[in-house]
Amino acid sequence: MTQGLHQFMAMTSPWAYLVVGLMACAETAALVGLVVPGELALLMAGFLAFTGHVSLPLMMAAAGVGAIAGDSISYRIGRRLGPRVRDSRLGRRVSAERWDRTADYLRRRGGWAVLFGRWIGLLRALIPLLAGMGRLPYARFLAFEVPGGLVWGAGTVGLGYAAGGSYGLVEQVSQRAGLLAVAGLAVLAVVGLSVHRMTRPRPPVARRLGRARTAPSGRR
Repeated sequence: MTQGLHQFMAMTSPWAYLVVGLMACAETAALVGLVVPGELALLMAGFLAFTGHVSLPLMMAAAGVGAIAGDSISYRIGRRLGPRVRDSRLGRRVSAERWDRTADYLRRRGGWAVLFGRWIGLLRALIPLLAGMGRLPYARFLAFEVPGGLVWGAGTVGLGYAAGGSYGLVEQVSQRAGLLAVAGLAVLAVVGLSVHRMTRPRPPVARRLGRARTAPSGRR
């Protein structure tokens, strides 16, 4: 852990921002989050900002944008390749039961699953992929993904910054992702409610009127 922090601190901007953005992207891209410790890199990025080597706001932005990009890539892969990803060697590392339970959670919760699944390691890796496979509209996916990705990315970097010089605390937090929810769920709840209201479909009055007018000609 200490050696990794020293190597990371050797980087300077803009390379540090680029590396953190790519790691956040890899953490949430299709199944890569199962093997790439991107969350730990974000915590280390926060520590790097604490030392004054990089800008904290810019590092938070890089992490958030990288997270959103990773989920968008995962969504597109799921939409294009579908079940082939699940049957791949990496996909088989996840049990069939977990695949099915995650898919069922997504069907029941819709966009809310995208928003809150961000804070659970396995769901973070699977839900964007399954959203693409299930043909969840990309605009709706993005409406929930953007606030979730920004809060998760910036919040994880912020936790590393708050840990300060404590290597042990950074490592402990990185292994307990559930602590992130405590810091982010309140913000996510407010943002998610606002997104839900903005994206809620309006009653299709015009469509019903159009069908009523064209019905007689259809019967002829």
